[in-house]
Amino acid sequence: MLKSAPRNAQNIKVWNTLIQQCMNAKQYNLAFTVFTDMKRRGFVPNIRTYATMMNGYATVEDWTPFSKQLGFAHSIYGQLKLYLKKFRDQTDDSQAQAVEESEMSFALYPIALYISILGKAGKYQEVFDVFHALDIDGPLGPLPKVYSSLLCVLADRVSSTDTEQTVSDAKYIWRRHMRSFDTQPDHYIEPRSVDAIINILSRGKPSDLKLMFDILHDICGLPRPLPVSEGEHQLPLQPLQPPSTSTSTPLPKVRLTSWILGEILDSCVAAGRPDVAVHYAQSMMDRPELHPILHPRHLQKLLFAHRILARDDSSTARSENAAAWVEWMVAKGTSNKEASTETSATAAPAGVVMSDGTVAYALELCYYCKDINSALRIARLVLESPDSVGRGDSSSLSVKAWSHLFRLAIVAATPVERRRCVELLNKHDSVLDAWDSHLAFERLTGLERRGHVSLALAVVQLLQDESAVADYDDEGKNKTAVDGDQSEASTNLQRRAKSLLKMARSSS
Repeated sequence: MLKSAPRNAQNIKVWNTLIQQCMNAKQYNLAFTVFTDMKRRGFVPNIRTYATMMNGYATVEDWTPFSKQLGFAHSIYGQLKLYLKKFRDQTDDSQAQAVEESEMSFALYPIALYISILGKAGKYQEVFDVFHALDIDGPLGPLPKVYSSLLCVLADRVSSTDTEQTVSDAKYIWRRHMRSFDTQPDHYIEPRSVDAIINILSRGKPSDLKLMFDILHDICGLPRPLPVSEGEHQLPLQPLQPPSTSTSTPLPKVRLTSWILGEILDSCVAAGRPDVAVHYAQSMMDRPELHPILHPRHLQKLLFAHRILARDDSSTARSENAAAWVEWMVAKGTSNKEASTETSATAAPAGVVMSDGTVAYALELCYYCKDINSALRIARLVLESPDSVGRGDSSSLSVKAWSHLFRLAIVAATPVERRRCVELLNKHDSVLDAWDSHLAFERLTGLERRGHVSLALAVVQLLQDESAVADYDDEGKNKTAVDGDQSEASTNLQRRAKSLLKMARSSS
């Protein structure tokens, strides 16, 4: 490839660039051929050469059809070890000049990539062989990227093999990591290391969960969950507090990210402690400096935890907590959108978009808690703020969300509250377009049809008794009966619901 190029036009940077292009095109065999040809021509690979090779191989997710290329990666690692041995053994200043000072901090990056490659290939014993071949400390001791690669390999493994052994291995790696962090001034902890260790420890024993809570306290600066009282199996739900300026928790050693928070909530639920997931979510809400990383997907995880807990404790405090979160998310979306119109590229992301599923989760929780007030509060917040719903061109709740609202109105609402549910659906009735056309109904999937049928049944049941949605004054007179338009709207809604049920029966 460079055969016709003059010698003075060839240098290690040119060869590295050529290898990089081969890897970008996923030409793994060609990249190794170029690597070999480069050495044959007398050019000595540097750390960036090895990093380029390993970085290319690290993009392979399934090594099953690439056994030959895996052999190439092993060969590259063997040559890299010899290169690092020369670097370690250098004592003469003139020899030390052979390795650029800037490469010292970069020296083990290819090792971290190789560990990831071995993990994806299922070579777990080799992963630890590579780790133990490194110096315990010093310039060639494990770097933060080596620790994070190891922990990520174990996190990917924890659900598919011997969980107890994987958890034990992860704790050993974490202890080594913390020892390096405490003894080396320039050592740091990568966020993905925290993400991985939380994932692993959540699969362990109660003592492993305690270690997870300690890490979240000592490394992430989050408050420890209070101990569960004797005779109880979950933490009591505390009301959502206004932002606090408390400094009782230590300064975080790792900047919390949206992904770490998501892993915290998932791991607490996976560990059978949804109450602790609620605790951490509320702790994040209590700290204004962490608000920017809160996302609707965290709300959905919080709602899932509340739904599990509601099986034993269906207190309205849960649904009120959900409504407070929805209100905050909607307000955050509105403020972000306004900021994006007033500033330039530095503005906050425009809008916080809650999916239909998240809103349905919130209303389902209200149904479990028999809390019609919170349900109506959530429905109004969403319907009055279209940007908070996944469909940007619609201001309606999903069919599933409406079903939860009307089923709740049947069992736990006063006539006034039921009438408000009907008014909301009449005002935001785009979700009912399929009720007026047999062709539109036929286009729905089986799951969508069942959702519409469930809503139609709830509407018919709610409206079958006129007194169920009537509004009475202090003298007991029916004020609703005076409003002919409102009565006609309810009658029309009931007619459409019955029409939908008739179409459903004829299609079955």
